[in-house]
Amino acid sequence: MSALLTVAAFVAGVMLRGTFPFGEASRNTNDLGQQFIPMHAYLRDVLTGAAPGDLVFSWSSGFGVPFLGDFMAYLGGTFSWIVVLFPRDGMDLALYVIAVLAVATAAAAMTAYLRLLRPTGPAWLAVVAGVSYALCGWAMDDAVYMTVWLNGLVAFPVLCLVCEWILRRRTLLPLVVSPFVVALLWTSHFYTVYMATIGAAIVVLARVLSYDASVSARRRITGVLRCALAVVAGIGLAAPLLVPTFWAVRYSRPSPHIEFQAMDWTDFLSRLLAGSEGVGTSPGLAVGTVLLLLALSLPVNSAVARRERLVWTGAVVLTLVSMQVTLTHEVWHGFDTPNGSPFRQAFVVAGLLVIAGWLSGSAGLRGWVPVVVPLALVAALYVGVRDGQFVTETTRLVVPIMALAAVVAWLAGRRSWAAVPAVIVVGAAVVVEATAGVVAIDEARSRIIGAHPTWGDTNDQVRELVLAADAWPESRVAPGGYVTQNDPMLLGGQGPQYYSSTIPDAVARALIDLGFGYAGFGRANYDPANPVIDTVFAVAARPAPDADGTMRLERYDTGPLVTVRPGPPWSSADPGAFGRQETALGADVYTVPDAEVVANRSVTVLARGDDLVVAPVPAADLPAEVQLTAVCPAGTERYLAAPSFVGDVLDPETGWRPVLPPYARYPGLHQGAGMQRVGGPVDAALTLRIHGQTVLPRHPVGCLDRSLLASVAAQPERRPESIEVTGHGIDVRLAPGAADGTVVFGVIRSPGWRCSAGDGPARTPSTAAGLIAVPVEAGVTEVSCGYRPRGLRMGLALGAGALAVVAALAVAAVVVRRRVDHRFDRL
Repeated sequence: MSALLTVAAFVAGVMLRGTFPFGEASRNTNDLGQQFIPMHAYLRDVLTGAAPGDLVFSWSSGFGVPFLGDFMAYLGGTFSWIVVLFPRDGMDLALYVIAVLAVATAAAAMTAYLRLLRPTGPAWLAVVAGVSYALCGWAMDDAVYMTVWLNGLVAFPVLCLVCEWILRRRTLLPLVVSPFVVALLWTSHFYTVYMATIGAAIVVLARVLSYDASVSARRRITGVLRCALAVVAGIGLAAPLLVPTFWAVRYSRPSPHIEFQAMDWTDFLSRLLAGSEGVGTSPGLAVGTVLLLLALSLPVNSAVARRERLVWTGAVVLTLVSMQVTLTHEVWHGFDTPNGSPFRQAFVVAGLLVIAGWLSGSAGLRGWVPVVVPLALVAALYVGVRDGQFVTETTRLVVPIMALAAVVAWLAGRRSWAAVPAVIVVGAAVVVEATAGVVAIDEARSRIIGAHPTWGDTNDQVRELVLAADAWPESRVAPGGYVTQNDPMLLGGQGPQYYSSTIPDAVARALIDLGFGYAGFGRANYDPANPVIDTVFAVAARPAPDADGTMRLERYDTGPLVTVRPGPPWSSADPGAFGRQETALGADVYTVPDAEVVANRSVTVLARGDDLVVAPVPAADLPAEVQLTAVCPAGTERYLAAPSFVGDVLDPETGWRPVLPPYARYPGLHQGAGMQRVGGPVDAALTLRIHGQTVLPRHPVGCLDRSLLASVAAQPERRPESIEVTGHGIDVRLAPGAADGTVVFGVIRSPGWRCSAGDGPARTPSTAAGLIAVPVEAGVTEVSCGYRPRGLRMGLALGAGALAVVAALAVAAVVVRRRVDHRFDRL
C-alpha cells in the first residue's frame, strides 16, 4: 500500500505538470539528460552486445575511456538493468520507470522497517510515513533527476531493517544473509549509500541507547558489533567494484577546492516545510506536515518512554546540526565538499524525522501538550519564513490546511465512530500534499535548471547516419554533440565527446592540450571537428546539419586507428595545440606565424609570460574591437587556438562568432575554447572584440597545409597489417621485416593500460602527445595492449576474504542448527 500510494502521488504530480511521459515538456533536467540517459543507452548496448566496449572500458566516448567508474557512479543501481526491456530510443521512459520503482521501493522499505521497529503501531500510520519519506523534499528536488541518488534513499531504511533484524535475532542467520544485501546496496551507488550507512549507524546507536534498563550492556555492545560485522563484510563483498572505483576517482579530473559555507538557520529550517524548493543550494528536509508535527511531538509525548524520547530527539537534532558544521559536513561527504548540492545527506535527516514521528504517533499522543507544542513550533516557523527564498505558494497554502486537517482528525479520532473516517481523511490529505509538493518543486526547479529534449527527430537522423557510416575498428564515426555532451553513448559511434565526473585527468588534459574545448573544468569536452585530430584518431565520418537543419553525413579521408612510425616518437617544436597535434600525428603540417595584437585607443595589450593580456581602457565603449595580425602562407587554412580568450572573432564567411562567452569563467562552469577554423583571406588580420579583460596566447594562429596532411594520412607504410579491438584491448599485427619504430595508437593513455611487443613483458606504454606509444624492435610482428583497472586484484582479494568470512559464518550456523535439532530430538 505504501509503494502504491507513493507511485500514485508521484505519477499524479508528473501528470499535473504535463511532463514526459504524460505531456510534451521534457523531464530530462540537467544531468538526467546529459549523463544518465546516454549512459543507460550505453548500458543497454553492452547488455545486448551492440556496444563498442564493455563495462570495464568504453570505446564510445573520449576516443576510449575507462568505464567502470562511470558504471559505479551512474549505472550500478538495482533497477538500471531494466533498460534491456525498452527499445533503444526509449531510454527517457526507462529512466522514468526506474525513478518510479526507486521511490516505491524506498516507501515500502521504510514502512517495513517502522512496522518491525514497533509492531504494535497502527498500519495506516506506517503507510503514511513510508509515503512521506519516499516523497521527501530531497527525493523530489535533488534526486529525482539524479536517478542513481535514489539508491541512497532506498538503502537507508533497508540498512536499518537489516540491522534491526540482527539486533532482534541473536542467531547467525542474519549475519550470513545481511552482507549480500549490504553488497548489493553499496554497488548500487557507493556515494549516497555511504551516507545511508552513516545514517543507519546513527539509528542503531539510538536503538541500543534507548533500550530500557532490563537490556544488559553486553547485549547492547554485541548487537552493535554484529551489525558492524555484517556491514563491513558486505562492503568487503563489494570490494571488487569499490576498490577500482576508488582509484578511478583518484585518477579523475580534480574538482576545484570548495569551502563549505553554512546556511542561515532560518533559510535552512524553512526546508522542513512541505513544498519548499531550493535545488543545489539548500537541504530538502520536508517530509510532509503530518510527519513533521508528529516528529516535533516526540520530545513532549509522555506516551513514549523518557529515555527513548531523549535519545531519539538528541539523534535528530545532532544529525541536523552536523549538516551545518564544517567538520561533520566533510565526514558526510567523504572529505570532498561537492561543487553543487552541498547537503546531499538530507535524506538521512528526512528518514530520522519519519522514524521520530512514527515512534511518537504509534505510541499515541497523550494529552494536549504533544498536539499544541508541535502546532506552535510549525506555526512560528511558518510565520518566520513565509516570505523566504525557498518557500513556494504551495507551501503557503498546504501547511496551514494540513495542520488544521491533522488537528480535526485527532479530535475526531478520539471518538470511536469517527476513527476510520479520520484515518482515511489524513491518509488522503498526505497523498494530496505530496502530489502538490511534486508539482510545486518541479515547477520551481524548472525556472532554475533547464531540461534537455527527449528523443526526437534529430536523434533519429543522427543515429541513422552514424549506423550507416560505422566501420569500427577500421575507423571512427563522431556523432557530434547535437543533443547532449554524451552523444556518442546516446546516438552511437566512437566520438571524442564525453562528460563524466570520473573522466581520467590524463584524458582530459591530453584532449585540452590537443585543442579541444571544454566545460566544467575539463570534465566535459567538445568535438573540435579538426582535420588533424580526425586523422590522428581515425575519424572518417561525422553528421552535420544542412542550412535547413536536415542532418547529412560528411566523410573524410583519414589515417588508421593505429599507425607505425620509424624510429622513436617525433616531437614538434611548434607552440601550443598546433605542436601537440603535430606530435600526435608524427608530421609537421602547421605553420605557426608570429602574431601581434595591435593596440588602439579602446584597448591595452600587456605581455605576461607566454600570454598577452588584452583589456579595454576604462572609458571605452564595449564591446571593443582589436586587430590580430598573423599572416598565413597561401594555400593554407587558418585556425585560432585561444583557450582562455573571452570574446568573439569575425569570420568573413559566417560573421561574428564567440570564442568564449562572458559567463565561461563562472564558478562551476569554467569553460575553455577549442581550436576553430577562421575563414577569409589568410594574409589578412583577424578582427576580435572583447567585453572585458581577457587573455590571448602569444601564438594563437596556426596555418594548416591540407595537402601535407592528406599525404601523411595516405602513406601505406603507416598502416599495420591488421587491427583487432576487443572490449578493453587492441591487438596489432605488423608487416614482417619491419625496421625499428614506434606503434602509436589513436587512444589516450590513461592509468591501467599495459602493452607488450612480441614476446616481451607487458609494461606501461610511453606516450606521443598523450597517445599510447609502444617502441618496437626490428622483426617484431605483434603488439598487444590491454586495459585493466587499478585496484582490481586488491578488490578481488578483499572480496574473496569477505566471502570466506560469510561462508564460515554459514557453516557455523548450520553446525549450531544441527546441534540444536539433535538436542531437541533427544528430548
